[in-house]
Amino acid sequence: MPAAFRLTLSEAALKELVSSPKTAELSAKAAEEIAALARAEAPKNRRGSWNMYTRSISVTAYEEDGVVHAAVQADRHPLLIEYGWKDKRGRRHAGRHILKGALLKVRK
Repeated sequence: MPAAFRLTLSEAALKELVSSPKTAELSAKAAEEIAALARAEAPKNRRGSWNMYTRSISVTAYEEDGVVHAAVQADRHPLLIEYGWKDKRGRRHAGRHILKGALLKVRK
């Protein structure tokens, strides 16, 4: 659905908006929501071992030039889980697109 209006900000106003504490809070909240959805969709095992993919999903927030950024990242084998792989016999194991799915769910 197209936007009903168009907002145009000057560079100074945009800088002030993205560097405000409220924007940082909203960015962190959105990243936590994405991480929670990704953890819910991530593959699990019954034993709950220390190297589960679910436990490797984390939220990183950092500030650069006054602008707060938030990122959701998976530390253990993210490309294999997201996009799939081929084993030694050449069989294809499909990817699960967990992080992409979480982003699409939050976007709706």
